[in-house]
Amino acid sequence: MRSAMLALVATMLVAVAIAPAGASAAGSGTSDELEASLGALVSQLGNGPAPSAVHASKAKLIAAAFADDVKGVPAARVITDLDCVSRSVQQARGASSKAAAKRRIAAAKACRADLAKLAAGTALAGDVKGIATRLDPIAARVSAGRVFGAMATALRKYQSSVVARRFAGETLHGVPFGQVYDDLECVDVKVEAGRASGAASCAKRLLRRAKSLAPAKEPITFGSDLTGTAVALPATFDPEDTEFWTSALTVPVDGMVTTFRLKTGDSPVDLPLRFSVVRPNGNGTVTVITTTNPVYPLKAHDAGVHTYPTSALSFACCKVKKGDIVTIDNSGTTTRNAYVWFAAAPAMTTFSHTSNGLSQNAGVVWTPIEHPGYETLVQVVVQPD
Repeated sequence: MRSAMLALVATMLVAVAIAPAGASAAGSGTSDELEASLGALVSQLGNGPAPSAVHASKAKLIAAAFADDVKGVPAARVITDLDCVSRSVQQARGASSKAAAKRRIAAAKACRADLAKLAAGTALAGDVKGIATRLDPIAARVSAGRVFGAMATALRKYQSSVVARRFAGETLHGVPFGQVYDDLECVDVKVEAGRASGAASCAKRLLRRAKSLAPAKEPITFGSDLTGTAVALPATFDPEDTEFWTSALTVPVDGMVTTFRLKTGDSPVDLPLRFSVVRPNGNGTVTVITTTNPVYPLKAHDAGVHTYPTSALSFACCKVKKGDIVTIDNSGTTTRNAYVWFAAAPAMTTFSHTSNGLSQNAGVVWTPIEHPGYETLVQVVVQPD
């Protein structure tokens, strides 16, 4: 029995040791930078640029966005070398003389040789040899002055299959490695073939993939750090709707608010709270974009930090744009010092607005009143787009 158990354990350990590593996500720089570079490439292709200018832009994009190692080799170098092979062969097809075509095939072989050095000792090495076996007949055709279009297409398909197979499950900025390679290689080949619109289509396709498959961005927290001592604002307010905010509650990025946090002291009465998103008008006033519903309850004497998720609301809230402002609202009370969510802060100013019961409706314009020396103890979490 003991020997059987030992054998089972040994088998399990061997299985763990030889289990293939899980796929990993890679991509240097940021997804936003990749999307910006792809957008610029699309615009460039729409202006009928020289192929050399496109190649230069694409090379810069690849170096910036795909420098990470994937399965032990730099993704950018794999893409660049394989792309160079395809591009050089395509240039040979369009060469004006046999000598020029030979130079382009020599360039393709040089790129393949560089990839061979990179792949030495890896599973990719055998595939790189396969490229050589497909390049040599093309070189022979060039020397003989014969066409080789079908062979060039077969080479491109082979290289695409190598990437798809060797880097299966691997992603670059969320996009499958093989799709990144195919779209980028397509840009160069089609530009060299005089088909700028086709090249633009490939760049647009990769841009769509990058946007839709990009890893989720980290949530951003802004507003108060909630470390101040909560006190009532030394001001008198009418028993009407009241709203409060500071410049620190300005939204830093486009996105969706997921959480509001409020630090309050010893409020003497129960208060129904709402939060609004307002947009500055450029003249000191702000316009209401949306207000949460139903109300968030704040019980009397319940001092501390309170968290209010937007998932509990009766509608999807709150879509925000960079530059919007988040406010904390109340429907008004006749009780003095009821709003105990401010802290002394000499360098800050709290703004307030008070008016009738319709003031928190979308489209209403507020004219703020200043309360220098105080911050509003509200913190907001936004999930960037």
